Amino acid sequence: MSLNGYDSAFEQATNERAEVRMEIERLLNRGELLDKLLESLAPFVSSPEPVAAPVEAAQPEQHHEEHHYQEHHEHQG
Repeated sequence: MSLNGYDSAFEQATNERAEVRMEIERLLNRGELLDKLLESLAPFVSSPEPVAAPVEAAQPEQHHEEHHYQEHHEHQG
């Protein structure tokens, strides 16, 4: 396989990763809006269930792992 094939695969994977991250951000924003809606509706519901804890609590560690992974591969290239 020529280097151009690797370059193409790398570019495609990079673009896909960017798309995935944009979708994650969109979903996180949507989740935040839904959390706010649930909080505002809770007083009017006869048996409100507690609002689930936000997923962001687990993100700093995940972000750290992604950053480490990215740094590792940037230094190799």
